[in-house]
Parts: sequence; structure tokens; C-alpha cells
Amino acid sequence: MKENKIENLIWIIFASIGAIFVIIGLVAFGNIFNYENKIDTVGTITEISSYYSNDKHNRNHEVYVSYIVDGKEYESKLNSYSSNFYEGKEIEIYYDKDNPNKIGVKSLDLLFLIFPGIGLIFLIIGGTGILVKINKRKSEKDLKENGELIYANYVETVLNTSYQVNGKSPYNIICEWNNTLDGKKYIFKSKNVWINPENIIKERNIKQFPVYIDNNNKKKYTIDIDILTDNIVDLR
Repeated sequence: MKENKIENLIWIIFASIGAIFVIIGLVAFGNIFNYENKIDTVGTITEISSYYSNDKHNRNHEVYVSYIVDGKEYESKLNSYSSNFYEGKEIEIYYDKDNPNKIGVKSLDLLFLIFPGIGLIFLIIGGTGILVKINKRKSEKDLKENGELIYANYVETVLNTSYQVNGKSPYNIICEWNNTLDGKKYIFKSKNVWINPENIIKERNIKQFPVYIDNNNKKKYTIDIDILTDNIVDLR
């Protein structure tokens, strides 16, 4: 179903964005945080200019700093900005001894760690979502191949309002089974169904659903709902 595809796409996008941010962070870490070739000094802010990006919402700043290296004065653009900067302020900077025109501020360099941090969060969320989907499919396949097949009576269809994709909530089918061996009643809930199955169940006069159970752990089961999607082609 369309919503199921969107759900999968969301997890993939989260994981992809996370991977990109982590890579950017690692590259920045390698390029910026190698201080072996950098010399600390003090510079003076000579100019702060600001401009708006093309969308006219984001305000950017360019900061120019003058400093002395081996008796020679340099003025270079800083690769970062802080709200407490002002023209004439002295700040602690570093310069590359092989390229004195390249400068930076160690404390502001730490901001680049935001990229791998945010990226890792996105990667964990997306990766977890993908792994959960893969594990569920694997578990469902294993149950259908090795589990015990029983038939549970259809009880009702409920809307899973605790979960939404693209502004829509899925449905769950509720079934019950009376186990004559232990005299207990077992209630099962299907995986998410992205179409309302009530009309199909009524039209096809479905009274029972196949359920595959792990006899060693009856909490592991899957309701076979393929009967609902047979002969249905979703072209949305």
C-alpha cells in the first residue's frame, strides 16, 4: 500500500540524512581539528559585514581579522562567527604555519561537532526503523514456515491512532482463539493494515483468519491477512 511505501521511504531518508551528516562531520573533523600544524595567536576584528541569503531569511556574516605573523601583518576572513564579535575586539585565533592566511577559532570549531551528532541521531532513528521492518518480515516468514497454523475467529477492526504516516493511521484486525489444550482464550492483533478491511471482510464473509504461532512462545505469532489484499491492485 502507498502509506507502507511512504513509511519505508521515511526510514530510508532518515538513515541517508544521518549518514550524510556523519560523513560531513568526520570530514570536517579531519580538516579542522588537526591542530598539529596550527599556531595560536591573538587577532583583532577589523570588519564584520552581513548579508542575506537568496531566500532573504538567513542572515550570514563575514568576519575579517588582522594579526601578526613573523613581523608581517595579515588580514584574513574567519571561517566562523559569534554574536559577541564586534569590530576592534581582540580574539584568540590560530593560523596555519604553512599558510598564514588560513585562520580559525578553536572554540567555534567545536560547533562542527553538531553535524556528526545530529547525523548520528538521524542514522540511529532511520537505521532502527529499517532493522525493525526487516526483523518483522523475517519473523513473519519464519512463523509461516515453522509455526503451528491455527484459525482464529474474527472479532473486530480497530484504528491504530497511536501511529500515523502521511497523516493517516492504519487499522489492526483483532482475532480470538480458544485453545482446547489449555482451556485458555488467546487474543491476537494483526500488523498494521493501510486500508479499512471492514468492507472486504463483510463482502467476503470472512469469519476466521489463519494465525501462525510459535508453540514455544505464543507471544510470537502472525495473522495472515493476505486474503484481504488478494485481487487488489493499489495504483495510487
